Amino acid sequence: MTSTGRIRIGAAVLVAVVVLGTLGFVILEHAGFLEALYMVVITISTVGFREVVPLSETGRVLTIALIIVGVGTLFFTATAVLEMAVESISERRRAQMEQKTGRLTGHTIICGWGRVGKGVWEIHQERKVPCAVIERERSAADRAREAGALVVEGDATHDETLELVGVRKARALVAAVNSDSDNLVIVLSARALHSDLIVVARASDMEAEHKLLLAGADRAVSPQSVGARRLASLVIQPELADFIDLIASQGPVEYRVQRVPVHDGCGIAGRSLKDAAIRERSGAMVLAVEHAETGELLFNPDPDLVLMPGDVLVGVGVPGQLERLVDACAR
Repeated sequence: MTSTGRIRIGAAVLVAVVVLGTLGFVILEHAGFLEALYMVVITISTVGFREVVPLSETGRVLTIALIIVGVGTLFFTATAVLEMAVESISERRRAQMEQKTGRLTGHTIICGWGRVGKGVWEIHQERKVPCAVIERERSAADRAREAGALVVEGDATHDETLELVGVRKARALVAAVNSDSDNLVIVLSARALHSDLIVVARASDMEAEHKLLLAGADRAVSPQSVGARRLASLVIQPELADFIDLIASQGPVEYRVQRVPVHDGCGIAGRSLKDAAIRERSGAMVLAVEHAETGELLFNPDPDLVLMPGDVLVGVGVPGQLERLVDACAR
């Protein structure tokens, strides 16, 4: 039953209690109408004023019944009113979120506001990448709002919640809730709603990583395994770790790594890396080339390597340089 229905029932019962109680005092205690109504009101409201009519034993029984039924009904109705007010605030907040998320496009959806989800959001803020957060727990959702995140309070495993944050217009989704099973459902739902969506999921272990990949995630990451690999790289290959930090960090110059496919008919297709003059034309540097036929990834490719349609260049540079690289590979 809705809160509005409970309010109607409570109000009807309360009116009936007042009417019957007033009639009871008039009939049983021979009180005047105003005195009887006054007795009913001070009894139900529990204000504790003195009685204006001496009560017989029957009158005291009536008063006890009024206290039990009347006060209970009053609390029932007040609770329903409070619940309706909370629902109204939630609906207003939800409508505001729908309006804001409706304007998003090419954004990232972050499911879960834990340590991982918050960290992902902070990096998006640093890079000025639009994103929206889905959080089921109200306390966590409030913390996310306090941090400045655009939050939709709901269950990310439900399609309607994903639709609410514009999953069909989003660029990527991060499933970062604490449950592997929930992340699995989120991945399946997101992939069904948007087949081209970039989906990255958090996993608790290697087995969960494998299942999430089977479910349709583009990447599945275990924070523990990533932390272990990071620590090992700092010891074994500190220079490589420093290079990755330079690319990943937000500094005065924002470097990015991007995969760029070579389209058929573009100016660099059929030409060697040296002849394509990618560095001169775009300013971006090609770190690797992924062969279209074999899928082999060649790092530090030979300048004489001939680029074919379908090959993928892995380039590094600032956003403007990468945009020029995309243009060079497209026409």
